[in-house]
Amino acid sequence: MRLIYAFLAVRMLRLARFDLARSDMLHRSADEAFERSRDRVRLAEVLAARAELTS
Repeated sequence: MRLIYAFLAVRMLRLARFDLARSDMLHRSADEAFERSRDRVRLAEVLAARAELTS
């Protein structure tokens, strides 16, 4: 019985670590996408200022 519990514990730990790694990856991707969006907004504002458009 202890062997079964040990196997389940190891399996759950692996799944938890995989979930944490995936969560970290998605978090980093979201941060990178947010920064790209901010850069695009800054560029759009500069172009709008050059064209003398109002915000």
